[in-house]
Amino acid sequence: MVPWATLALVALNVALFWHPIWAPGGACLSAQTVWERGQWHRLLLAPFHHLSLGHLLMNMATLFWLGCRMEWEVGSLRTGAVLLLLVLLGGLLHLALNAMLAAVTGHQWYWEHCAVGFSGVLFSLEAMGRQVEPLPVATLASGVALTTRWLCILECLLLAFIHPRSSVTGHVSGILAGLAFSASPLRLGDSSTN
Repeated sequence: MVPWATLALVALNVALFWHPIWAPGGACLSAQTVWERGQWHRLLLAPFHHLSLGHLLMNMATLFWLGCRMEWEVGSLRTGAVLLLLVLLGGLLHLALNAMLAAVTGHQWYWEHCAVGFSGVLFSLEAMGRQVEPLPVATLASGVALTTRWLCILECLLLAFIHPRSSVTGHVSGILAGLAFSASPLRLGDSSTN
């Protein structure tokens, strides 16, 4: 089966990198630009714009790997619908999380923090746990097993350490969107029920 939804999303991201609708600063997602200025179109623009070729390549390689696996499992139409839903849900959670952090901490930086890239959606896919079986990786002293499903949190922290300019709130929002989707009635069923 050809993974049409994944290939279309990769092509869209690549096309918008080489021929952007706006520069990343004009497409990025922040509470300020959306809630203060009413620029709701950024919910759909931000995930498809990237800051550098390396940013694009890393995200597209991961999208290809995760997207193809999901698409082979649930089909192109469902994959495309889920990815679009995760784009919107992750973006809204990003706005809410940054607005909340700005209010709680009093730091305007969270209100103004502007993010681009598809990695929030990729963190959603990882948090959903659809791409790999939840195999135990380590057992904590309390006896709780850390599984591959939760590695996305470790990846998020590691990425923040290695690349401090990455959007931690965008990645956390993606994880929350994936967990919310997994817990919703819309979630993807087990492959045995599809």
